[in-house]
Amino acid sequence: MIPVSGAASDFVHLHLHTDYSLLDGACRIDRLMKRAAELGQKAVAMTDHGNLFGAIEFYNAAKASNLKAIIGCEIYLAGGSRLEKAGRDADGKAYFHHGLLARDLTGYQNLLKLVSDAHLKGFYYKPRADWETLAQYSKGLIAFTGCLAAIIPQRLLADDYEGARKACARFVDIYGRENYFVEIQDHGIPEQRKVIPGLLKLAEEFGLQVVCTNDVHYVNSTDAKPHDTMLCIQTGAKIEDTDRMRFDGTQFYLKSRDEMHALFGEVPGALTNTVAIAEMCQLAIPFPKGSERYPRYPLTVEIKEKYNASQYLHQLCVEGLKARYNCDYESVAARPNVVEILAKFTDLPAGQKPKAPDYSVLPADEELVVRMAYELTIINVTGFADYFLIVWDFINWAKQHGIPVGPGRGSGAGSIVAYVLAITNLDPIRFKLLFERFLNPERVSPPDFDIDFCMRRRGEVIDYVRQKYGKDCVANIITYGTLGAKMVIRDVARVNDLPFAEADRLAKMIPDEINISLEDSITKSAELRAEIERNPTARNIIEQGRVLEGMVRNTGKHAAGIIITDKPLEEFVPLTSQEGDVTVQYDMGAVTKLGLLKMDFLGLKTLTVISDAVENVRRTADPKFDIDTVSLEDPKTYELLNSAKTVGVFQLESGGMQNACKTVGISNIDDINAICALYRPGPMAFIPDYARGKKDPGSVAYPHPLLEKSLRETYGIIVYQEQVMECAQIIAGYTLGGADMLRRAMGKKDAEAMAKERIKFVAGAKEKHAIGEKQANEIFDLLNKFASYGFNKSHSACYALVSYQTAYLKANYPVQFMAAVLTAELGNAEKVSHFIAEAESMGLTVLGPDINESRENFTPVVPKGSGKDQVPSTKEKSGSAASALGTSNLSLGTSSGSGAWIRFGLGGIKGVGEGAAQKIIAERDANGPFKNFEDFIHRVENKAINKRVLECLVKTGAFDYGTESRGALFAATDAALAAASSSQRDAASGQSSMFDMLQTGDGNGGSRSAASVIPQNVPDFTPAEKLLFEKELLGFYVSGHPLAAYSGLAEALNSHREDELLNLGDKTEFRLCGIATGIQKKLSKKDNRPWSPFVVATRAANVPVNMYSDAYELYAKNLEAEKPVAVLGTILRSEDGARLNVKECYPLEPHLMQNIKKITWIIRPDDPRNADFLSELRETLLMLSGDVRSEVAVLFDNDTLAVAETAGALNWKLSAPAFQKIRKHPALVGVLIETRPIELKETARWKRKG
Repeated sequence: MIPVSGAASDFVHLHLHTDYSLLDGACRIDRLMKRAAELGQKAVAMTDHGNLFGAIEFYNAAKASNLKAIIGCEIYLAGGSRLEKAGRDADGKAYFHHGLLARDLTGYQNLLKLVSDAHLKGFYYKPRADWETLAQYSKGLIAFTGCLAAIIPQRLLADDYEGARKACARFVDIYGRENYFVEIQDHGIPEQRKVIPGLLKLAEEFGLQVVCTNDVHYVNSTDAKPHDTMLCIQTGAKIEDTDRMRFDGTQFYLKSRDEMHALFGEVPGALTNTVAIAEMCQLAIPFPKGSERYPRYPLTVEIKEKYNASQYLHQLCVEGLKARYNCDYESVAARPNVVEILAKFTDLPAGQKPKAPDYSVLPADEELVVRMAYELTIINVTGFADYFLIVWDFINWAKQHGIPVGPGRGSGAGSIVAYVLAITNLDPIRFKLLFERFLNPERVSPPDFDIDFCMRRRGEVIDYVRQKYGKDCVANIITYGTLGAKMVIRDVARVNDLPFAEADRLAKMIPDEINISLEDSITKSAELRAEIERNPTARNIIEQGRVLEGMVRNTGKHAAGIIITDKPLEEFVPLTSQEGDVTVQYDMGAVTKLGLLKMDFLGLKTLTVISDAVENVRRTADPKFDIDTVSLEDPKTYELLNSAKTVGVFQLESGGMQNACKTVGISNIDDINAICALYRPGPMAFIPDYARGKKDPGSVAYPHPLLEKSLRETYGIIVYQEQVMECAQIIAGYTLGGADMLRRAMGKKDAEAMAKERIKFVAGAKEKHAIGEKQANEIFDLLNKFASYGFNKSHSACYALVSYQTAYLKANYPVQFMAAVLTAELGNAEKVSHFIAEAESMGLTVLGPDINESRENFTPVVPKGSGKDQVPSTKEKSGSAASALGTSNLSLGTSSGSGAWIRFGLGGIKGVGEGAAQKIIAERDANGPFKNFEDFIHRVENKAINKRVLECLVKTGAFDYGTESRGALFAATDAALAAASSSQRDAASGQSSMFDMLQTGDGNGGSRSAASVIPQNVPDFTPAEKLLFEKELLGFYVSGHPLAAYSGLAEALNSHREDELLNLGDKTEFRLCGIATGIQKKLSKKDNRPWSPFVVATRAANVPVNMYSDAYELYAKNLEAEKPVAVLGTILRSEDGARLNVKECYPLEPHLMQNIKKITWIIRPDDPRNADFLSELRETLLMLSGDVRSEVAVLFDNDTLAVAETAGALNWKLSAPAFQKIRKHPALVGVLIETRPIELKETARWKRKG
């Protein structure tokens, strides 16, 4: 028995699985600590399966509960070598359990390395260590013989005492007798009782101490049932399944000392040794502040001879100040008054932090120098010079390699040091941004630059950082998915075999609030409370859900977070692998607490769009174009924003944002900034106030006259967090650092801190401006209100600049911009269709691929020397999917007079691929356009163009510029490839081939084979075949659209815009017309009845829908692939999003005829063509007598409509061809179509289901 200080009768749990033993352990750490304290425990251990995911959370939670945290892990020990996937022991076991505890910091660090190695080198189904790594990393660790799944109990179960003895001897040799313990357990399992005598015999033979443990997997005895449910969630089983994974018994909970004494009180030392082990464990995990664990920027030998890190940073800033502002630091800093100012914060005693000077009294150049010097002083005092150099270095590398970098993100844009280093690209002086919002000298927390990179090339920057600092010092960060309230209800319901519809109904009773708990849901939802009262099944589901809620369900990889250290990562953190990348096992919060450098490398698709658009502009219009130097006062840009034509414009393309732009009347980038900050729940209500203030600044009322200086730019509204800080500085004399702490306290609703700050604020207001207590409190309350609403101005200003740049490109270079937008969505047919519709609404023509015009991506084609009227040839223009004229809204025609068009990229054709596209473009760039199909085959390297590639090019119309049909070219592919292959072989050997000798002039300066490989009299593909091939290989239709015959009518019948459907509320009715594609037939898991998911393809989008069993039985006969349909149904909304539930489905044409009620034809007054139009209209309508009302209205210059009572006022039988004929008349400027409302058929089934 080991001597124990204090109360020897105590007991400590040393074998415990938290919920980080994913879907196996059900001990949520907060509940665990509470229960351990209730039981009078003085310490508690965590030994999760194979990982240390929860170690930092566990450690800190234990300390907060006045418990000693013992960090351990139940690792997996490979049966053979961890490096061999098939490695097993002599009995065929792949792995065993092996319990370890960290005795001290050395043991903890060895545990980090052992677990990391198991994940990165030994992973095969489980992360496995082996005898080699146990020996290598044994120092400072305490080990146990383990549970039934460990190697020694397994030998004893097999009656192999000698095998057990050999394993025990090996462990004693590795850990030492003082650090290796015999572990006994009793959960009422016969096998455990069988091995106890053998374990005690080993203890006696080797002189080992015995400890008793309970294999804790849940906190309370009542949690056994929810834990069993969790096992079913993990394995996909159901409670009633007989052959599923389950625990033996219900004894795996956090037992009291008395319960453990009842089991093991007669085994000498079994209980008290647990306390002794707890006393042996003296781990203190260090949590350094500041930059102690940050890597040092590696200065080159040449730089080291001149500068240290701080000096080098200063020199880079001096150079950057000159480049950014044309300001000479040395000359300005030498002025006597500046020397005096700088001395106040550069010649301070050690440890004393400088106070920010008053910049407002300084001339512009002196403000620049003083502010930069002040920021550098704070950066040096707080120890973050190397951090700034690290960020500067990889951003500089990215820019040097042509990788687009965002202008900034978050509060870092408030630093002039960041701006002159080109870390950010937004002038903090111009935009009145605050450094203290980023790095507060009065509350030092690490600065945090979040950097946006081009989505396509972000990985290159991360690879550079790995190469620079070492692969063993750079890793991704893990994330944890948890069981949220709705998810846990659905999961628990599923394993308890509750019907899906019932589980869905129960889950929908949870209020739609982010991170709402079941406890709060019960409080807030009377419907849920009533259900729990009356329904025992629901009560059982909720009770189990409350136990499991919030537990970790799965792991993932943080989208942007990267850790960089100055030593190998495994010195500080355990590692694993996620999606093929080395990843830290601790989450973002834990690595921050450990003082490690965390960087966010974010991928922003919009930067890729801007980069591609700029490249398009340089290639087609202006070789020197630079988006960073365009005027921020471009009239065309603001005209576009205020006309709400913002589809594709960053942040501003939603319907709500479009309305906000129109309401405000944007006239400068500050308006964009304000709208981006205000357009959020809560502050959105102040957009009308902002608009009123902008239109009439004299009407603005300020909370206090002194605050006009700060609030003038936002018309009296506190929009930004920085304004809260400025107001506190102006009214109550706060420093900006102190004001930032006030803002934080207000934002966190910290009552204690707020009470102290209120006293300070009121006193400061009285002392500085003699403001009375009542008014000071009113201003404080106002700041408090807006502190929670306020947005980070630095962040919104950066993103406002990105918004402006995209708007500028769309307004000034529409074809180049829309080509870039389309390229960014290649592979997403729904979004491509949406943006093609937008391009066509702008008067741009989007055409299919062309072997001579298309590049790899969507390609803007701007003919050199073309006039404003230049458009593609008649043949190709007819292939454009023209935008629909006339829907349920007034629609006026637009002409494609831009002199440019957009070509589909070769790389976007399925079956062609990036490599083939690049080879084709390289040959064309080097030797000119391809004269014809055979010239193409002859010139392009045969290895790049196989039969599949060639067929895909033909099917999508890439050779339509020639005279041969697609059908003839398709028939020629085999012969053409054979002839080209022969020609290229002969050319390589210096011979002339028959292919070459047969080339003769074609009369167009090109060549045409006298014995052409293209067969004659081969029929072309039918229009329907062309459309099918285009849809298959491009993702959308090019040469036409199956809905073209119904253009205008189908759109009018749609109840909502396609992009609005998924945002509708639950049970909202909808109607959608389009082409039925991607039809699948599935069987319901519930009752084996058929149902069908499919896609409704409109001219603007591809919309996924579901036709469930009841509707399928009635309407499947109307569902035919690639045929036009009208579907009606309701929205089904859950926490997973919205689904479109089709309840009725009809062939489109008859449904149109039945549901169009009235058509109004719009003409202009005094158009000389009106008489001809009215005559043609009347003649057509009289031939088609029916019940659809037709009338004519006149659109006047003031946008008012007046119905012409007699002209065209007839009832007619709607005909799609007649409609299309009439709407093409040149006198017609638009159409209004009135439809009948949706009336879903109320069958008994629908009523029962709701």
